Amino acid sequence: MILVVDDEAAVRAVIARGLTALGYRVREAAGGEEALALIRAEAPSLVILDYVMPGMDGAETAREIAAIDPDLPILFSTGHAALRTLRTAAGEDVSVLEKPFTLEELDALIREIHPGRRLKTA
Repeated sequence: MILVVDDEAAVRAVIARGLTALGYRVREAAGGEEALALIRAEAPSLVILDYVMPGMDGAETAREIAAIDPDLPILFSTGHAALRTLRTAAGEDVSVLEKPFTLEELDALIREIHPGRRLKTA
């Protein structure tokens, strides 16, 4: 299961629908607190995490996720303006997909992060 975390409902829905169309099982969260509750209830295989969110931002959410499951991969999604801030907060070697991105780019990066790991429902 892939958990998509984004405070913008339209963005979250587009990503979730696209991933579902590609055969992935997807859950959605509107923010950090909701994401943490879902992770505790049903451990995902991957988290796609928006970096700029009100309240608990992506960096804080990622730290809390790591406390729950340090091996859970996180793929940050962010706009160009926040990219430098993200790399400063989370490190240069984090997985980042810059908005806007295509579904093909997202799928390729998921397969790169999880080579051979079964994330799809089919």
